[in-house]
Amino acid sequence: MMCASTASAAGFQLTEQSVAGMGRAHAGAGIIGDDVSAIHFNPAGMTLLHGLQTTVAGTYVSLDIDYKGLNGATENGRDKPASIPAAYLSYQVNDSLWLGLAITSPYGMRIRYGNGWAQRERGISGSVTTVDINPSIAWKVNEYVSIGGGVSALWTHSKIKSGIPKGMHAMGKDIPLGGEFEYKGSDWMFTYNLGLMVNPTEDLRFGVSYRSSAHVTARGDYYIRGNALMNGEGDGKGRLQTPETVYISATWKPVQKLRLSGLARWANWKKFENMRFSMDDGSNLKANSDAIQWGMYQGFTPEQLGYLTKAGQGVLGNVSIHNDWKAAWLFSLGADLDITDQWTIRGGIALETDPIKHQQLRTALIPDTKRLWLTCGLSWKPTPKWQVDMAYGHIRGIGHRDLYESESSNVKVGKFEKMNAWMAGAAVTYRF
Repeated sequence: MMCASTASAAGFQLTEQSVAGMGRAHAGAGIIGDDVSAIHFNPAGMTLLHGLQTTVAGTYVSLDIDYKGLNGATENGRDKPASIPAAYLSYQVNDSLWLGLAITSPYGMRIRYGNGWAQRERGISGSVTTVDINPSIAWKVNEYVSIGGGVSALWTHSKIKSGIPKGMHAMGKDIPLGGEFEYKGSDWMFTYNLGLMVNPTEDLRFGVSYRSSAHVTARGDYYIRGNALMNGEGDGKGRLQTPETVYISATWKPVQKLRLSGLARWANWKKFENMRFSMDDGSNLKANSDAIQWGMYQGFTPEQLGYLTKAGQGVLGNVSIHNDWKAAWLFSLGADLDITDQWTIRGGIALETDPIKHQQLRTALIPDTKRLWLTCGLSWKPTPKWQVDMAYGHIRGIGHRDLYESESSNVKVGKFEKMNAWMAGAAVTYRF
């Protein structure tokens, strides 16, 4: 499970926990009953699963983040392709009680530009790896209503590298800075999820589910390198908050062989205001001898040089990446068609809104925009116990893609010509 993942939904949120679901653009998530991923999307949907069932899945993701500057310079944030694994186990205790376990990667990111690219101050590289261990329980209240819930132990590991602005103003002078900041850290935290499923008729179902946000305060290593004023490394912390998420799903079988499904997902990215990094002890940052000589040449007194050092430790020992995002929606429609008792084909389309409220705040680390999803897939059931799912998806950025000089500047420096992702997944389900 310790695989770095690639963001393929708004922000660094991942939706690829179900290969069968990906084939229909995740329409009807958690309430279809054709694999065990309901534990993640809507635990109430476990009541559709009979006996003991398990699903193991993996999705391969590749990005194309193609940037072109107004000066003609080009760069691409594409890193190595990544895998998104998932594993599930569901057990029917009796006619009204189910237990489940999901191991997934709900968040992930992998992006990398050249270390010396022109807009390195907006981000050089970043990766987020997560493992979520989510035991759940579901209760079938009656023929029409099921409820479920679970808790998660979520492990995160993050790496962020960004260029440092070339200067700061202190004591009436412009102080040269530059260089780069890097942070690496890990953390465990707990979240929870809840679900409700309603079956008005045999062929019509509705579901609502909720997954809480996670407050990440990861401890790790903090580095300042190549800075004109001071450099150093030491222990540090990284802080951010993931979005809380609500899924609203529906599925309907108008005829025996055809299923139509829909999804509206709300992700509260308002909680993703800042990514904040701090060094525990700023005195680990030491002034460079060249900087001291430069200060003496500028006429600074020893007291002023001491003040300059303290100011530099404060600026360089506390880095904040301002996001100030807004809530984002994903709307999808999908269809499943049973060709035979063994073969099912499916397809889906989805539109995801842009979480970036102010376009100047788009960073190169998470260069988000509005997205169009196109997906397809199939299932093969060679026996009643075995099921193999395969799916392919393409996500295309279709909204604003401009990059600005800084978060406080209205000066455009370039545009992301492409923000695309390709996904291919396979899963195996076994029913004991």
